[in-house]
Parts: sequence; C-alpha cells; structure tokens
Amino acid sequence: MTVADEARIELTIKLWGTGAVERFEEYVAALCDLLPRHRGELTRRVRPVDGGPGSPDTVLVMSFPDSVAIDGYLRDPLRADFEALGDAAIARSLITDGRQRSAADGDGTVTPIRPLSDQPVSNQPVSDP
Repeated sequence: MTVADEARIELTIKLWGTGAVERFEEYVAALCDLLPRHRGELTRRVRPVDGGPGSPDTVLVMSFPDSVAIDGYLRDPLRADFEALGDAAIARSLITDGRQRSAADGDGTVTPIRPLSDQPVSNQPVSDP
C-alpha cells in the first residue's frame, strides 16, 4: 500500500433491493460508472450480505482522494439520469464515509428511496403494538 492509498477516504454504500435483480445490478453498475469522473475507485463489493433479515443485499466500498471528490460524486448531476432505475431497483440505502464529523452532525439516518405505497412516510420511530 502506498502513501497515496492510505490517504484515500472510503465511502460505504449499503443497498437493499426491491427484488428486481437485473435492475439492481444495472443501478450498481451505473453508480460504479461514475467513479472515474471523481477519481474514485470501487475497493470492495460484498454481495449478498449474510446477516439475516434486514441485512443489505450488497455493500459497496469506494475510495476517493479527498472530500471534494466525494462531494462531487454524491452530487453528480448524471445521477439524475438513472433516478428512475434507482426507484425501481432500490428499496433503501445507507451511505457513510470516513470523514471526521463534529458531534453536531449527529448520527446518519436510513432514508427509504421508495416508500411502501401502503405506509405513510414519517420520520417518527415505529413502535410495535
């Protein structure tokens, strides 16, 4: 491992699919195709993740040279080109990175990409009856 490799920042994307396997793989490929535009690399992919119910269907670990590259990747306007594909393929995602955060940033949240049609979308915790 070189000094340049050690200096890279990792971005982890956990994805839960809708069951549309081909569309899921197309979406993952589209995410990976954007990496070179931002000097990013796919470091690892774990699929499917064994951990029982609720575990993600795949975990992507990407690396970038700096925070600017990560921000550019996450805000790339070309991602809008495959938004409909993501709606069909991804039920939920969680993105985390290795940047330092202050206590004011708080913990990340899991955001549904496509809400279930029969359940209202709410930021309130779900309680068991």
